[in-house]
Amino acid sequence: MAAEKATKRRLRAWHAAVALVVCAGLVTTVALVAGSGTSAKPYDFNGDGKPDLTVGVPGDTIDGNPRAGSVTVANGTTTGPATSSVQLSQNAAGLSGAAEADDNFGQTFTSADFDKDGYADLAVSTPMEALGTMTGAGSITVHYGASGGLSGSETDVFHEDVPGIPGEAGIDRIFGYALASGDLNGDGYADLAVGQPLDSAGGRSAAGSVRLLFGSAAGLTADSAVWLDQDSPHVPGGPEVGDRFGEQVAIGDINGDGDNDLVVSSVGEQITGSSDRGSIIVLFGPFGDSPSGGEYIGSTYVDGVSEFSGTSLAVGDFNGDPYLDVAVGVSDQLVGDDGAAGRLAVLYADEDGLSYDRVKVFDQMTPGINATPEPEDYFAGSLATGDFDGDGIDDLIVGMRSEALGSATGSGSSAVLFGSSGKGITTTGLVTVHQDVEGVPGAVAIGNHFGWTVGALDTNGDGRVEPLVGAPGYGTGTVTILKVKPATLESATAVSQSSLGGGTGGNGDAFGIALPH
Repeated sequence: MAAEKATKRRLRAWHAAVALVVCAGLVTTVALVAGSGTSAKPYDFNGDGKPDLTVGVPGDTIDGNPRAGSVTVANGTTTGPATSSVQLSQNAAGLSGAAEADDNFGQTFTSADFDKDGYADLAVSTPMEALGTMTGAGSITVHYGASGGLSGSETDVFHEDVPGIPGEAGIDRIFGYALASGDLNGDGYADLAVGQPLDSAGGRSAAGSVRLLFGSAAGLTADSAVWLDQDSPHVPGGPEVGDRFGEQVAIGDINGDGDNDLVVSSVGEQITGSSDRGSIIVLFGPFGDSPSGGEYIGSTYVDGVSEFSGTSLAVGDFNGDPYLDVAVGVSDQLVGDDGAAGRLAVLYADEDGLSYDRVKVFDQMTPGINATPEPEDYFAGSLATGDFDGDGIDDLIVGMRSEALGSATGSGSSAVLFGSSGKGITTTGLVTVHQDVEGVPGAVAIGNHFGWTVGALDTNGDGRVEPLVGAPGYGTGTVTILKVKPATLESATAVSQSSLGGGTGGNGDAFGIALPH
């Protein structure tokens, strides 16, 4: 299905490859699929009721091709991830295409049961994939779950040269840069939202777009794919050069009407009459050729938010009401005199959606966080949600990928903030996690980037979600699985490619730079 590829013209280290767009976050947020009760939970690829740990390794060398990329999948067990795993790459049997240098397969992924057969499926982005001579055009590979998991399972490949997908492939369009899954048209099958922030729209470069691929009994299809940009019906705003609509995408029922909605960040959007940049756009379901409606939250109207709002997104019910709230990373925000120290904005929803009147803002100067903002900490550069303490209300883990610990610049850190009934996210019981905290495996060092990406998954199937922290610069990369309650780090267990039964890997593999949500 995929067009013939050409060798990439770009050779770059992992830390440059992951920053495909300046100040871009890499979080992909997944909402649970609404269905008839036969859909598998996300990441449960073999249908045994326990989600399987999935880790992106976009810097992996495959058959001599540096940064071709892979994905590691370890089955869930009652004690956590298995000590054996499956490696997915573009050289897998039955998969069209081939692993090539700088493809970055595994840079982003999302999971849902797209064909509703009781086995979760995995959509994996290859954002730097070349199509013919068009380097960086991008593609997506969908691996369908089965009783044996993803090993040798059926696959589909989608890109802009596939018939039915609107638009056309181009150089550096990075199709698949952001992914999210959930049922957007209300037919019981999970769908896929594909953010493409460098796409042209309305004749304007890097205005950005989103594609919707709808699920069916046959899986995802291109036949009825939908193109959305800021010229589409019911999508607020208009396409402008450098808007980067589709930088991040998330799916969930924001206004509590029973239909999933699509949240999109337009991280470069210029706000009229202001130097502020960035907006959050909620597109209300159900979707046909367009959303049913939309609303716009511009950064200039949120006190304390002005610098590229929406570098990361996560949705969750943080206050125990019937509506899903939206956590927004503004990781390049100036805090005091420190550029790119970073800030978090939590937008609370009601039956009308989001509002400028229901926003809480956090940074490292917020009482209770007890940290010091520094240039390029990138607080909230990555976000993930889940009910970490088992109280029925969602909590939030915040990544700080370049936080300095002592003289170890870029060592990285993370923080868990807990939700609460009526109050939402607060700093009460905050748990700070980094490699200088007692019980956390590893050692502080320059460039570990602990917290470059954070995630969330119930790795042992006990019904309680664990926060995940990726440290892609720590050796060949690690993922730390946490158990937390307010004010308490109960446990921290680090895994790597080798501990999951894979190869030893090499520096620059970036194991852990893409995680489940």
